[in-house]
Order: sequence, then structure tokens, then C-alpha cells
Amino acid sequence: MNPVGLGVAAGAATVAVALTNPLVAAVGGGAYVLSVLVDAIRRSRKKAKARAQLASGMPDPDNLRDPNAKAAAAKILAAKAKIQKVIDETPPDVMLHMEKTVASLDEMQSYSSRLLQRTEEITRYLSSVNLPALVQEVKQLATRASAAKDPEARQSFDDAKNARMDEIRSLKELRAQKERIDANLMRVVAVLGSLPTKIVQLRTLDAVAMDQLSGDITQDIDAIGEELKTSERVIKELVPQ
Repeated sequence: MNPVGLGVAAGAATVAVALTNPLVAAVGGGAYVLSVLVDAIRRSRKKAKARAQLASGMPDPDNLRDPNAKAAAAKILAAKAKIQKVIDETPPDVMLHMEKTVASLDEMQSYSSRLLQRTEEITRYLSSVNLPALVQEVKQLATRASAAKDPEARQSFDDAKNARMDEIRSLKELRAQKERIDANLMRVVAVLGSLPTKIVQLRTLDAVAMDQLSGDITQDIDAIGEELKTSERVIKELVPQ
């Protein structure tokens, strides 16, 4: 319902009635159809641009198996959409004070995306391991080691038991690391959720105050980015490839 297109069509219809000229009506109708097509193309391009901005490597929440990862991904995408809307409405001179923040934001999102993929790997791997069965196997190996008469057999049982115990310790560490990832992702969601308000706040400040606030925001984002980077490195060492 483009106002310009409707105006053209209405004007052409009025003239056509006055002149009883169907050609004028046809031209007006054609102009209206053209304006509708142009408007549709413009809207389509705008939506495509928005989708491209939101994508930027983030996994689709519907494709994630872990419920915490799914929720985090959905909230991050929703927050990014809101941030983009506020940025589009913010004067360019204000956004100049946010250049470093936006760069840090992109980097943090990149780490978040990779951590979402990593937590999926952890979830898939943990679901493939029967921890209670491993614990039971350790008990059985300990019993057989203590009952073995042959020293070499006893040593072999002990070695097998120790290997399983190491595996159990790694699994527990992996679960703890996943909890830390979930917590970090929730921090990302909180920071992104608060950013639109801070950007709007920037519009009301003078240049010095803008620099101070944007610097504080960037520092917070960089700190979280470093934590995400550390988590990613630790997970790479823990998750079996």
C-alpha cells in the first residue's frame, strides 16, 4: 500500500472519469503497479540486508540440540536485531564514538558463535558416554586387581582402572567447562541486551561523556571476549576430536 502509488492511481482514475478516457486509467494503473513493484523490491532488499547482518556466522537456534545453547543463540540474535535497529536510528556523528565498541562486538559475537558450536560438540559427546557404566567398571577392575594372585595381572587391572578413572575425571571437567560456557553465553546475552539502552543514552551526552561511556562499554565487551577466547581454547583441549 505505497502512498505514492495510491496517489498516482487515484489521480489517474479521477482524470479518466472526467475525460472518459480508458487510456489514462491504464497508464495510471501501470504506474501504480510499477510503484508497488519498486516498493516490494526495496522492502525485500531491506529484509535481505537485515538477515545478512543477523547471520554473520551465528548458528540457527533450530539446528542446535543443547537447550541452553538453543536459548542463548535465540537471545543473541534477538538482541543483535534490536541493536541494529537502534544503530540505524542513531546519527552518524554519535556512532563515531562507537567504532571501537562495534568492532569489539563483532569479535565477541564471533567467539560466541564458535562456543555455541563447541557446546554442541560437548553435548553430543557426553550423550554418547555412559558415566554410570564407567564408574561401575572402575569398581569391578579394582575388585579384580585386589583379588588377582599374579603380580602382572594385578598391575594390568590397576592400569585399566586408572585409565578409566582418568576418563571419568576428564568427563567431569568437561561438564564443568560446559557450565562455564553456559554462564559466559548468558553474560553475552546480558551485555547485548543492555547495549541498545546505552546507545540511546549516548545521544544525550556531550563528546567527552560519549567517549567515556563508549570506552566503558568496549572494556566490558573486551573482557568478556577474553573469557570466551580462554573457554574456547580449553574446550579444544578437552573435547575428543
